[in-house]
Amino acid sequence: MKLVVVDDSKPFQRSLTRLLSTVDGITIVGYAEDLETARRVIDESNPEIVVLDAELRGGDRGIDVLRLVAREHPSIQVVALSNLDWQASRRSYLDAGAAAYFDKSMEFEQARDWIAARARSAAERGDGDQDGVGPGRV
Repeated sequence: MKLVVVDDSKPFQRSLTRLLSTVDGITIVGYAEDLETARRVIDESNPEIVVLDAELRGGDRGIDVLRLVAREHPSIQVVALSNLDWQASRRSYLDAGAAAYFDKSMEFEQARDWIAARARSAAERGDGDQDGVGPGRV
């Protein structure tokens, strides 16, 4: 499965890449740090999953990226990861169409497991981009 990471923190991007490198069937096809870059990267790469932070560069908000994806690419699953007020933010993102919401500081491994389950399911069905996937290929 192709995945795009939308987060303005380079250290977080590296951490997520390391974490997902252990998941079979995932290929990270792009990174974005703001709304416009996210739009371009998502349009060009057509991922199955977008991992999204709530706060982005230049004052952009993750929920705006989520709404864009829901409107222009409804088949893409969006996973929100944030450190914002957990309960209020979770409800807002899920109501706006996120497939899942995880707290960055407490649920990082659960987010990996959620993504891994989607990749396994896609592999079993024969869906997703299976070329060049696997550990170390994210």
